[in-house]
Amino acid sequence: MKNFSLRSVFAVGFSAFIALVLIFFAYGAAASRARVEIFTPQGFASCATTGAPAPAIFQTQTLLAHFDYYRVLEPPFGPEPVEVDVTFPDGRVFTLGASQLLDGVIDMPTNVQFARFSNNDGQLSLNITIPGTWPYGCYRLTGRGLSSGGANTASAFFVVIPGGRPGPTGNVELRTTLNGQDTSVIQQGQILEIDGRGFIGGEFVSFWLTAPDGTVIDFPPGQQVVQTTPSGAVATSFQFEGKNPVGRYTVTALGNTSGFRAFAHFELRSRPVTQRGPARLSVVVPFGAEAPQRSIFYANGDLFFPGERVDIWLTMPDGSVRGFPSTFADPVAGQFTVELFLDERLPVGFYQLTAQGAVSQQLVIATFTLTQTTDTIVNPQPVPQIGLDNNPVTPPNISFNDPDPTNINEYGNPDE
Repeated sequence: MKNFSLRSVFAVGFSAFIALVLIFFAYGAAASRARVEIFTPQGFASCATTGAPAPAIFQTQTLLAHFDYYRVLEPPFGPEPVEVDVTFPDGRVFTLGASQLLDGVIDMPTNVQFARFSNNDGQLSLNITIPGTWPYGCYRLTGRGLSSGGANTASAFFVVIPGGRPGPTGNVELRTTLNGQDTSVIQQGQILEIDGRGFIGGEFVSFWLTAPDGTVIDFPPGQQVVQTTPSGAVATSFQFEGKNPVGRYTVTALGNTSGFRAFAHFELRSRPVTQRGPARLSVVVPFGAEAPQRSIFYANGDLFFPGERVDIWLTMPDGSVRGFPSTFADPVAGQFTVELFLDERLPVGFYQLTAQGAVSQQLVIATFTLTQTTDTIVNPQPVPQIGLDNNPVTPPNISFNDPDPTNINEYGNPDE
């Protein structure tokens, strides 16, 4: 009986010891696990990415992001620097610094590293203002510990929601026209005319566009406001180009003195394009026509006229168009190979690559899918790259941009 009691005491003591060790281990694991918390002024909204509620915020408001449990090393190393980046609702990824430099249309700032040191407790807090160039939807904010080699990485979600009161309308009316005729539909390449009535005579009126995804675009270019006539009428225009995404837009006019606000809605559509000729085009990566951001896609063209110039452009998932420098078909067989390096600043989704022969006028379209990357996002290149040397062994080395941004008809010969 005495021996049993000693064994019982030993068992209880050993169990308590194990429990104590597990408690300390659990605490240590929790203390070494990075964490991000986000605080916003607009409560919660549903996050489409997670299916759960997340802190909500309006454009132009400021959120507080708190990073905790990052590594603190002994001197001389000290607290861990934390790299902060943002994943947008459409899958684009920007460092926090680059995300504040978006123009709402092209959105290609360089992803230079944005790192801030945590304090001696492994904590860091940041105030982040949401610009109008951030669309509506669910975002992921990520903090990556650099001295831990990314082992201390944590994310949190928040939602940018439509917000703000419409304001008084008075007797203001706003209409959209095309060549002087009322319209609710316009195509890329056309000029939208905006006419307003009912403002205070002589007051200045601000205009802006809200794109289909909620991004705000200021216009007219180079002109902050437009002054009304003595009768309170105002007119301006906006030329839509291939770089503008398709979908439903809202134009807003705000009287700077009266505070009167008016809206007009319209739909932007892409110009119709019909494939023609026997030319062939395919887009591949080593494992098919789908790959993550920061991959090289190979476009192979065939049956073009030997030696002819081939114009190529990319249609994004939102219907906007990005132009490439032209390439030339092989002078003997009419073939070409183009390499496309597509990085994390491009949205995920379904893409269309179009090639048109300048002489043959053959037009062919190939499709591929860009998926989300899990790679590092710091990118030393200012824009995605393209290779036009017909050599798949050499890496892409040319930055692709619209070669002629003033020419709205440069992308092929769309059917009327």
